[in-house]
Amino acid sequence: MQKTSVIKIITAAAVTFIVLLAAALILNVVKLSALHKRERELKARMAELDRQIAESREMSDFVSTDEYIDRYAREYLNMQGKDEEAFTGRE
Repeated sequence: MQKTSVIKIITAAAVTFIVLLAAALILNVVKLSALHKRERELKARMAELDRQIAESREMSDFVSTDEYIDRYAREYLNMQGKDEEAFTGRE
């Protein structure tokens, strides 16, 4: 009788341990899948930010060129180059 009760206790403990391990495994798998999803989102965001940085660098490089400065001066400041006459549309 004593052997059977010890066997029952050991069996119950083993089953409880296995159930707890299975629950922990399932919980970790769920967390892992959520982390993988978050990683994909962050990689996509990083790629978008890298694209924006590259665009900004290109724009920054263009804005510092003489071509841009000349075009801006003509268009917004009504300036003209050497040996040029401004056309106003009036006589």
